[in-house]
Amino acid sequence: MSYDRAYTRLHTMGDWLEMQSFSSNKIMEELKEWEGHWKPYNQKKPNNRWGLSITSLDGKLSGIPDLDSLAEYNKRNNTEINNQDINKYTEVYNSMPTLQKIIEPWKPWLGRCHFLKLNAGGYFPEHYDINKLDYSYDDTRLIGFVNQSSKYTLKFLYEDKLIQAQNGTLHWFNASKRHSVFSMKDDCIMLVMCLKFDEKLFETIIKQYRMA
Repeated sequence: MSYDRAYTRLHTMGDWLEMQSFSSNKIMEELKEWEGHWKPYNQKKPNNRWGLSITSLDGKLSGIPDLDSLAEYNKRNNTEINNQDINKYTEVYNSMPTLQKIIEPWKPWLGRCHFLKLNAGGYFPEHYDINKLDYSYDDTRLIGFVNQSSKYTLKFLYEDKLIQAQNGTLHWFNASKRHSVFSMKDDCIMLVMCLKFDEKLFETIIKQYRMA
C-alpha cells in the first residue's frame, strides 16, 4: 500500500480512534519521582501549562526546544528542527516501566513525546498541530489521558465537539483539524506522542484500534 493510500484510508476511518488502554494509576505513581522536573510548556507564552520530556533533542530535561513551539524556536534560532529530531529518550522514559509498555508498539515511529500538565486556568487556544509551518506535515498524533478526572474539569474541544475520553485510554486523532483544551483543575495530565507516518504505522494503528 502506498503512503498516500494509507494516509487517505486512515482519515476515512474517522477523526478520533481509541487505541490501547493503560493503568493511569500506575503512571501517576511512577510520575511522583519526577515531581520537581516539570518545565514551563512554551515558556515564551506561559499560562499554567507544564511539560515533562519523554524524548528530547539531547536526552536531557531542559525542555528546550522539545517543550517549545518548534515554528517559533526555529524562527528565533534560524534552525529547522522537526518533531522527528526530538527522539532521544530521557531518564523519565527509562524510569517508568508502565510508560515503556504504552510506547513499545510505537517506538519505530516515535519522535517528540512528552507529558503535558495543565493546572487550573491552563489552556491551549484553538489551533492545528499538523501543518507545514510547524515542520509537522508528515506527522500524526496520539494522545493519552492520564489524569483528567472528568469532562467538567478538562474541556477538550475538537472542532465543535466536546471529547469525553476516560483516564487510561490512548487515542489517535486527526490533528490537522482545529482543537483547543481548557483545564479547570490542577494536575490534568496527558501523554502526547508525535509519530512519523508511513504505511507500516498505518497497519499498526489499525491493529491497535481493533484490539482496543
